[in-house]
Amino acid sequence: MPRTESALRPLTLPALAVLLTACSAAPKSSPPSAPIPSATVPPLPLEARQPKTPELCSPTCSEGLRKRLESLLP
Repeated sequence: MPRTESALRPLTLPALAVLLTACSAAPKSSPPSAPIPSATVPPLPLEARQPKTPELCSPTCSEGLRKRLESLLP
């Protein structure tokens, strides 16, 4: 006899509760060990660095565009 939807419905809530409580358990902490040295990040190669911004550029693009358009108007 196959299970019907009405037979599975009472099992849904307890199964969900078990899954949620299993995921909420705090992980067991291990005893403290020797500190891990921090990794050093090498500098970027010259090809990967951004060029210096021109003097025309302002902190925001819209502000720079506004100044440029105002300078073009008579």
